[in-house]
Amino acid sequence: MKAIDHYYGLLQYLQETRQPKQVTIEQLSSILHCSNRNTKLIIAKLQKLGWITWIPGRGRGDYSTISLEVDFAPLVLSEAKKYSSIDDSIAFIQQYQLQDDVQRNYIYSLFSDLRQGEETSKQINKDRLLFPSYRPLLLLDPYFVNRRSENHVMRHIYSSLVTYDENRKSHKPHLAHHWSHQHFTEWTFYLRKDVHFHNGQELTAADVCYSFERHRHPQSAYYWITRCIRSITILDRYTVRFTLKQQAPFFLHLVASLGGSIVPDGFMNQFVGSGPFQVQEQSNHKLTLVTFPSYFGLRPLLDEVTMYFFPALYDNQLQDSFTESVNFHHYPYSNQKTAELSQDTVIDKGSKLLTLNMNKNLTSDPCLRKAIFLALHPKKLINDLQGNRFTPASRMDSQLEGHHDTRSETDAASYYVKQSGYNGEVLTLYTYTGAGNELDGKWIQKTLAKIGIHCSLYVYPYEELQKLPLQDEADLLLGEQLADESLIYTYLSSLIGSHSLASYHLSKRVLQQIDSVFIEKQKEWECLQALEQIEEELSRSHHLIYLYRLQQFAIHEEHLENVQLNALGWVDYTKLWYNRLANTLK
Repeated sequence: MKAIDHYYGLLQYLQETRQPKQVTIEQLSSILHCSNRNTKLIIAKLQKLGWITWIPGRGRGDYSTISLEVDFAPLVLSEAKKYSSIDDSIAFIQQYQLQDDVQRNYIYSLFSDLRQGEETSKQINKDRLLFPSYRPLLLLDPYFVNRRSENHVMRHIYSSLVTYDENRKSHKPHLAHHWSHQHFTEWTFYLRKDVHFHNGQELTAADVCYSFERHRHPQSAYYWITRCIRSITILDRYTVRFTLKQQAPFFLHLVASLGGSIVPDGFMNQFVGSGPFQVQEQSNHKLTLVTFPSYFGLRPLLDEVTMYFFPALYDNQLQDSFTESVNFHHYPYSNQKTAELSQDTVIDKGSKLLTLNMNKNLTSDPCLRKAIFLALHPKKLINDLQGNRFTPASRMDSQLEGHHDTRSETDAASYYVKQSGYNGEVLTLYTYTGAGNELDGKWIQKTLAKIGIHCSLYVYPYEELQKLPLQDEADLLLGEQLADESLIYTYLSSLIGSHSLASYHLSKRVLQQIDSVFIEKQKEWECLQALEQIEEELSRSHHLIYLYRLQQFAIHEEHLENVQLNALGWVDYTKLWYNRLANTLK
């Protein structure tokens, strides 16, 4: 065992530092799980290190005096700095049950000497982006998850048949170099040749067929995108045809989604795509993406992206010690000194959303919904909880939002409670861990209690929440409403996406309205207009209550160029590059 492990054992027993305690060698031997002889050797070593003060007893069995002279937290940080490898350093510190503030200090020490992502001198010619985050990303297959952080990483791992150009409001070729359709019901895609997956296998029509067919299982996060598909036919090695149940002018938006990511035939949850980055390492503590040398498109200028996961960073709370020495991070940590750093920000296109169940009696009461809406004032939520909660939201598309918000009228909220049929029943509020949902949920619970509405809060891991009968059990659902560069896809995925909150709470009547959009509208703009009208009515009737939008950050050194934040609020790793010359001349 290492000296620090022996010191940790003594601290666990003695509890205090700088407080002399009477002990015998025999007692210490029992604590350290070794012989009396080895105990004396350990005591001598700890004395030499200056970690303890030791006054031996005079006779055999007499009490000696020991005092622990070093606080354990800074000791761990000091020992961690001795490792030349970040990974070894992380493995070392995670052996001990340290307080959050200690982990935060450690994160500072971990990144303080990293400039331009250079961990060691042998990697000085590699451009590496290294940054901390709070939550491990263990599911990186679109079949299993539709969540912000995972979605962003998966965009870099996988490729789709086509992509959406937000500026031109149109789709462009990607894995498919060409496509055609017959009356929007029969879509044929012609694949590029010699495109390879990360495992070296060539991508063919069979992979395209499998990638969509697997989503036909109701457990898939993208089951919903296959509902309009009647059949998928392999015409030849590089040609595939989709036959739809009805006309779907919006079909390319589904094909361009993460649900349209192409994986090797038969693969499931193996994180093998054909995108610009491939997964090199993945664990509870670390995710490393490296450039895929055989990528069919333009090679990214970064060589590696590594995230280290620290739960202590959750909800963006960090102390002063985490300073400008970090070379990149996504979050505006508390009291962050950013004088020497560049900062790019964007207001999130998505929002924090509370949905009210249209299929349950209590939340079908319009007066009760009105009361809940009036009570939950976004500005107060933002001021109370802070973090990167930034601006109130009232519609799915921020461009449609008005400036006047009638919420926080407590008297009016109480009035509508009295006008409702509410008789003190306990509403059930379900949400998932992460994304600030726990704090938001508690705030909602506390705020509703002030107007006499009782609410029980249930917080589950994301994967467990999706397995629950939410339509029957949850009166209220709280979580992120994610946005996409494609507005029509944002509406579709948010309203009827398999893992979207609203999809669990919409009535059959509303779902039929959405289905009729696909049948009756022959043009994309008509579909978009119809979906906007449906969403407007859901918002006006307070079945959808939008709370706030985040301010998303990219805080980085000045010589990191071409920083662009996407619809998910994350930077596009394929566009980043380090301007080493600028750094030299500075």
